[in-house]
Amino acid sequence: MDFLIQNLLLVDHPLPAVLAGIACVGILASLSSCTIVRLPVIWGYVTVAGESKRKSLLLAVSFAFGLIAVYTLIGFSLGVVSNVSGKLLKISHYLYIALGMILLLLGIAFAGLIPLKQGWLNDCYKRAINHATTKRSAFVLGILFAFLETPACPACGAALMVIGSLVVMKESVLYSSLVFISFAIGQSIPVLILGFSTSMLKYLTSKTMSIEKIMSFVAGNILILLGLSLIIIA
Repeated sequence: MDFLIQNLLLVDHPLPAVLAGIACVGILASLSSCTIVRLPVIWGYVTVAGESKRKSLLLAVSFAFGLIAVYTLIGFSLGVVSNVSGKLLKISHYLYIALGMILLLLGIAFAGLIPLKQGWLNDCYKRAINHATTKRSAFVLGILFAFLETPACPACGAALMVIGSLVVMKESVLYSSLVFISFAIGQSIPVLILGFSTSMLKYLTSKTMSIEKIMSFVAGNILILLGLSLIIIA
């Protein structure tokens, strides 16, 4: 992957070809073992929180925008600030615990493992779920995942570091911005494809309610397992 990045950024290619190539690098990096964990998370989140095709797509797009914003920011930081990855690794322990707790609670709620009767506790529960399934919450979840994965991921972190070190040589803020955004978009494409596919599958037949209940239960349990895994490895 490093050779591909160097070939794209050091050889005089047309800008559209460079940006398309960097986006492909982002796609490849997003399918590495450490970042592919976001795919079951977005599947579970969109499955339960998407009350319609439109909302499902918007949640996936919001999650992707969170990834894009952070990858672009980290990419710039790697180019101008020394030891950014090391500094992020120091806080990743707390991010693992925080994100693990969030996924665990969301999973329990989405799977319906704690039946609640009518009352103030049920009202608080419904309000919390409503807040957790907004576009803003999906955006924040994307931000958390990007900060969590990037410093420890040998694919994404290494790719961003190489890109950051090479684009500085161009001495162009616009060029650097386009390159980092292209990488971030590539990172987000699998998320968008999965979000779109999930929204289509969920509302594919007239038996929406029965399918939704099954998918919600499965998605909730997946989030629980992922949450516990993040807490354990923190």
